Amino acid sequence: MEDDVTRVTHDREEFATRAAGVRRDQALVVALVGEHAGRKYKLGKSATLGRSSATTIPIIDEHASRLHAEIEKDDEGYYITDLGSRNGTTVNGATITRHRLAFGDRIQVGDALYLFTHYDPLEEQIVQRQKLEAIGRLGTGIAHDFNNLLAAVNATVEYLAELDGDLTLSDDDVQECLADITTASRRATEVTQRLLGFARHTDNPHGLVDISSLLGEVTQLARRTFDRRIEIVGDLNKKLNVDGDRTRLHQMFMNLCINARDAMTEGGVLRVSATLLEDVPPIMEGQTLAPPLLITVSDTGVGMDEQTRRKAFEPFFSTKPGKQGSGLGLATVYEVVKNHGGQIQIESEPGRGTCFYIYLPASVHQGRRQLETLTHSVVTGPRKENLRILLVDDEDIVRRSGARVLKSAGHRVVEARDGEEAMLACAACVPDIVLLDMNMPGKNGEETFVRLRDRHPELRVLFVSGYWDEHQEERLNAQGAAGFVQKPYRVEELLSAISQHAG
Repeated sequence: MEDDVTRVTHDREEFATRAAGVRRDQALVVALVGEHAGRKYKLGKSATLGRSSATTIPIIDEHASRLHAEIEKDDEGYYITDLGSRNGTTVNGATITRHRLAFGDRIQVGDALYLFTHYDPLEEQIVQRQKLEAIGRLGTGIAHDFNNLLAAVNATVEYLAELDGDLTLSDDDVQECLADITTASRRATEVTQRLLGFARHTDNPHGLVDISSLLGEVTQLARRTFDRRIEIVGDLNKKLNVDGDRTRLHQMFMNLCINARDAMTEGGVLRVSATLLEDVPPIMEGQTLAPPLLITVSDTGVGMDEQTRRKAFEPFFSTKPGKQGSGLGLATVYEVVKNHGGQIQIESEPGRGTCFYIYLPASVHQGRRQLETLTHSVVTGPRKENLRILLVDDEDIVRRSGARVLKSAGHRVVEARDGEEAMLACAACVPDIVLLDMNMPGKNGEETFVRLRDRHPELRVLFVSGYWDEHQEERLNAQGAAGFVQKPYRVEELLSAISQHAG
């Protein structure tokens, strides 16, 4: 088998030193866990780590020394030196005195863990371009799915309009129609939210990532958008976590699935699996002391010959005809794997499909809470009614439908089309809570929020939007926002959020 199928494993630093203008002297340290988790530190000639506020990378940890370790740069790159600390410094689990750093190394000082990776100001632009390209390649499947859902909704609505006028909402035919419309709406919502999550340009911090859940989202999006002749099979163990960037990992797995889809033009089987290994495989020796996760993405497509396998991860290499691909998909995959301290291999031969093996260090901080959005679960208990609610949304149909729901729940609703109308409504009578759309012409939701809070400091404002951004959320929370409900929402979610935040 080894004579027929070549497993391609690239050197740890090869991609980082040749891809898209990345230079050896550009480096970044990212805090993976601890008080400063997610914070990024661009490295210059030198940097110090320790509990002292005078250090370049301050550590809030009693197990760290005041001046614990130093990272310095020479002509060959970066190295780290332990400065006689009381508890030592480790790199990839091994205690060091002085160590040459390579991209993907993990540095531990006390309980704080850092990732040493490359820095490139153009990298995010390249990554975003590749994401947009991937969205374009998903476009046909998305359009097909939405057309089917819209056709079902339109046909059902027309059927309802032609029913006997004596029928009531409790009639079986009416209930079945309403259930079908609800199902179609939820499926469209699912595709839209996953697509937005994939496309969104964010600078997400590292944190605990549930790989099992992430792969479930990726395979679900693939089922909704890929050719129906492709069977998608998931074999995912639960509760598999890594420390990493959720957005970049999502993009990596989506790229692999799209690559598999493109290799199966006549249909086939796409299989995704994830498990925790029992031992450290040879390919991960020196990078982790604990058994890593193994994720495989395989297809039954056209496969690759030896020459293609050897070039697969090179930037701008593509076997697709014409301008169908930029050659950044697998290059991005390789980059993400390496930046998470992992390894990747290919097993493939012409006519027999391809399998990618991705090894990622398992998180040793399984109990750490994952970042969550401000979407609300339904709370139990008595619901507040007869509240005065100001509903601000520039879309008439959205505003009217929201007002109907709120009124039917016993609330008094005042509607406003934009920020100016909202200011006038609050001047006339301050509401119990404001439901404020984020994206509006003129003054957007955030600008309107600032003006409303300046005049009415105690005003409760709940943002309602189809776009969620973690940094914007933190900024608005610091300014006193009550919370966030993501569109499209379920009625119970909206009413529950209002009861929770109306004071």
